[in-house]
Amino acid sequence: MALSHDRARLSAALAGRYRIERELGRGGMATVYLAHDERHDRPVAIKVLRQELAAALGPERFLREIAITARLDHPHILTLIDSGTADDFLFYVVPYVRGESLRSRLAREKQLPVAEAVRITQQVAGALDYAHRQGVVHRDVKPENILLHEGEAVVADFGIALALEAAGGGGRLTATGISIGTPEYMSPEQAEGSRELDARSDVYALGAVLYEMLAGEPPHTGPTAQAIIAKLLTQAPTGLQVVRGDVPPGVAAAVASALAKVPADRFASAGAFGAALSAAPATAGPQGLSRASRRQLFVALAAVVVLVLGAVVGLRVCCAPYRPLVILMDSPHPDRVYDEETIRTSGTNADVISDILADLPIVRQKETGGPGWHRYDEMLAFHPDLVIIHYSTFRGSDSGDARPGLKTFLSYFADRDRHTRFLIYTRSREAVIRDAVDSLMADVEAQHPGLLARMTFFGTPDHGGGPHWRDPVTAGELKLAVKRILRLE
Repeated sequence: MALSHDRARLSAALAGRYRIERELGRGGMATVYLAHDERHDRPVAIKVLRQELAAALGPERFLREIAITARLDHPHILTLIDSGTADDFLFYVVPYVRGESLRSRLAREKQLPVAEAVRITQQVAGALDYAHRQGVVHRDVKPENILLHEGEAVVADFGIALALEAAGGGGRLTATGISIGTPEYMSPEQAEGSRELDARSDVYALGAVLYEMLAGEPPHTGPTAQAIIAKLLTQAPTGLQVVRGDVPPGVAAAVASALAKVPADRFASAGAFGAALSAAPATAGPQGLSRASRRQLFVALAAVVVLVLGAVVGLRVCCAPYRPLVILMDSPHPDRVYDEETIRTSGTNADVISDILADLPIVRQKETGGPGWHRYDEMLAFHPDLVIIHYSTFRGSDSGDARPGLKTFLSYFADRDRHTRFLIYTRSREAVIRDAVDSLMADVEAQHPGLLARMTFFGTPDHGGGPHWRDPVTAGELKLAVKRILRLE
């Protein structure tokens, strides 16, 4: 009865801004609701802090600290859209991610394939490394806070633990029965109560998450939080290769370094952890062979390779897999195209999209320059598989209509190249850009039959949440669109 009463109060307090639809989940710190953003007509997730926690923290300090995370802008970080108070409720709003948490995936499958576990860890490491460079430490990295959407990992609840510490620390939270961090993934220094945590504490937690993805359970387990903390402070975890034989030595070594009890013995940054995983082989080598046996095996394999190569002289059997060329075009008038955050950080749309597509098996080439026929010819000389263009790339400094320049460019390409495909994007919704270019497309298709089939339009999806078109959900959709266009598996 009390729960329905709280939901009714919350619905009334947020009326006109957000429409509460249903409860998604309930945790130690907050209750999560699926809601509809009335102003932007999109689904969002609203996290409402437990009332006793909100009372212990106080709204002003909490909201000031949590606002720090609003500046985090990375494809693998869940954007903070909004936060506030309403009828004594403390809440914050994030995009609604259609997918599942890593915890749900592990509950269903227990262990993940080595390559997939490493890939997820690398994506999370990239997000953590970015946040650490902005001065933000997560403090509660765990499978529950890693969301999986279209094969991409997104880190949630960035800075929530930081806000709790800054707003109340240990003393005022004691009465609520809430601790900051999760014992299975806490670094030893966090378990000992240190408040001077740095990037290496998150590195430990991420190492514990990767350990669980590979081994099927965290490095340390126990019947109580106290028992788990006692183990992590005094005992080394069982070696990964003991628990699971197909873990490559390089991956096992990287995890062991991340889980070192002394911070100085760990990777200095999450980026270094991710780089170590990239350098490790994807599969384990031959196990249980003596040095002489391995040498004999390699000699035999080398002989087989020579025979095979000799049998196919003249054939290109050693060619690397083809990697499509993707060119990202920018506008010579950035104030007309880029959002304020991109301009403030001196980046470009091409930079942002290049980062989003970084882990795809493609060759990325950023193109910049003023409008002109030489620009078109330079593009043609590359024979790209895909050109990614902002809708306003060819908008002049004084022109209010982007379509004539875009039409000219597409027509020029259509007459000279029948291979290249085009992805035209905007920060507006897809429906908006489609309405704007309907007449353009009709003209282009009439003059160049078949060109329309090579064109894809991409706008902010209805479920995209966040202040920019590159929020994590939209970034995942953009990557998925590129994979579909290029038929990447």
